[in-house]
Amino acid sequence: MENEPELSSDADEQLLMHVPFTAQIRLHSILLRTSNTSSAPLTLKLHPNRDDIDFGTASALTPTQTLSLAQTSEIQEHPVKRALFNTVRSLDLFFEDNWGAGEEDVTRISYLGFKGEWMKLNREPISVLYEAAANPADHKAIAGIKLGMGSELGGR
Repeated sequence: MENEPELSSDADEQLLMHVPFTAQIRLHSILLRTSNTSSAPLTLKLHPNRDDIDFGTASALTPTQTLSLAQTSEIQEHPVKRALFNTVRSLDLFFEDNWGAGEEDVTRISYLGFKGEWMKLNREPISVLYEAAANPADHKAIAGIKLGMGSELGGR
């Protein structure tokens, strides 16, 4: 709950973060701690699994989910729509504006965390054998049973 270190934007109130994960994540929620000043972010736009985002793209692109953030110095937990964040390998967070409404040029964040489920990324090739219909010639008959199976039931 320390105020330092703190992430702050450079030129204006917009802040763009790219978070690559070492595994595949089922994201449940995002944890944030900002401040109760006008430098606290107001709008957060989420873009999962993108590697081509810059400030221009992030502004024009429709986000997967948009979160409205509170102006508080406590840790906030923001749930995400789980169906949209089931297979997250990287996450881009675009903090579009802050509570300063154009007056404050710096956006500040002091804590960022994620809740979810971690799944190992499997990059090895997987061998799969699929048999659409069994071919009787490929299987041995069980000893003592003729191929006529059931043709002599009831006896002759």
